[in-house]
Amino acid sequence: MALIYPVQADSPEPEDGTDPDFAELAADLSDTWLVEVALSDDGDDACFGPLTARAAWDLAIGIDERRPGWTVSVVPLHVAGTPDELVSLFED
Repeated sequence: MALIYPVQADSPEPEDGTDPDFAELAADLSDTWLVEVALSDDGDDACFGPLTARAAWDLAIGIDERRPGWTVSVVPLHVAGTPDELVSLFED
């Protein structure tokens, strides 16, 4: 599975088969999200959004289930704050 999505460093490990906390992702990072799909190493990419955190996750999972060889990333469209604030969200 090549599904990539942001997680804060201090977040507890999710139990197998559970979805991320979408309300937390929206509150901490962004209300709107993009799904980026790398189709090959040749630079064939696609981008879909803006979407809610839940809609982006559902789209990413659906694409990944159908094409596990593609790299699918769920990324925030807008992050309010400075680079230092953003980095601190993901550091220990």
